[in-house]
Amino acid sequence: MIRATVLFTSTSILVAGMLTPAALSQCCGAPKTAATTTESASVSPAGSGSPAALAVLAASMASVGAEPVNKVCPIKGNEVDKKSPTRLFKGVTIGFCCPGCEGKWDKKTDEEKMALLAKHAPEAVTAINAPAALAPAYIGQDNRVGAGTLQSNPALAAARGYLAACAKADAAALNALFLDNGRATVSENASDEGTWETYRDHHLLPELKEMPDFTMTLTKEDMQTFGTTTIVRHIGSFTVPDPNHKELTKKYLAAVTYVVVDEGGTQKIAHLHWSSRPERKAEPTVQAAGKTVNEICPMTGDKVNEFHTREFNGLTVGFCDGDCALRWGGLTEEVRTKKLADAIAGTTAKTPHGAQPDDGHHHEHK
Repeated sequence: MIRATVLFTSTSILVAGMLTPAALSQCCGAPKTAATTTESASVSPAGSGSPAALAVLAASMASVGAEPVNKVCPIKGNEVDKKSPTRLFKGVTIGFCCPGCEGKWDKKTDEEKMALLAKHAPEAVTAINAPAALAPAYIGQDNRVGAGTLQSNPALAAARGYLAACAKADAAALNALFLDNGRATVSENASDEGTWETYRDHHLLPELKEMPDFTMTLTKEDMQTFGTTTIVRHIGSFTVPDPNHKELTKKYLAAVTYVVVDEGGTQKIAHLHWSSRPERKAEPTVQAAGKTVNEICPMTGDKVNEFHTREFNGLTVGFCDGDCALRWGGLTEEVRTKKLADAIAGTTAKTPHGAQPDDGHHHEHK
């Protein structure tokens, strides 16, 4: 789940044969599909074909948002143009007078945004302050789809339920959200991770052990519906303990995209894409641990993920994911020394996760 870069790079999407060229033409007044907010990064749902084929991502796919609650642009003070991009802020849709204003809006703090709305669009402040109770399972905070939409769209509840189940590391609750028997697939930073079951056992659950009380704070929530398929995107951040300095934390920016399909009247996640990267602002206390001495994981030979590190004999050792970092802890010092030397030299053989017969420690996924 924790890997570098939050960019969605693909430029096409396949949603169980339900998307037409018109549905993909979102620029310059082309036909647009019904949606809840202004932007959506999308992936294809489970269906026929290989898992890799199902992990096609779409970038910069604009959608028609809910009607803006404000009549005047909070940036320039001009009349809102409904054809301009919008932003979801504290549960309401904010409109702008022209393209470009939304970018300036994104750079403002919440306090600055509220001040601008109070000056130019007090009706938006009234809408924001109106009570709108959300489902208990939802752990996000701001810029969210309102309670009415949650009640009318169970696909959104499924996506929110995923974050809530992650917060509790509740495997049973997570399983209930996905298509079963290998029919759901997962991508991570545009890399195919296979089925949900494989991702759950080799990535998600081991990493949640390293992130007790994981909570993702949302800054944006998008939703698009195509027939019986709904695409939901969550963008936000989370903070986790530094594994080498328990008194410190690291902040990560993240985006999760869900493809939710109808199965017998129940909304199930058919494909999930997780993407995250460390916050780029300077954090000297966190960076004091230093750069990893290895560029490839000593357990699998895969590229090191800077989030997963361990201190060993005064050196910072990097791993490709939390599963490898956990298994490293069960090795003898002699085996660690040999594996680290190979990793530094770049000679570690590519090995599937959980298949290191010579490491003296066998980690079973449950």
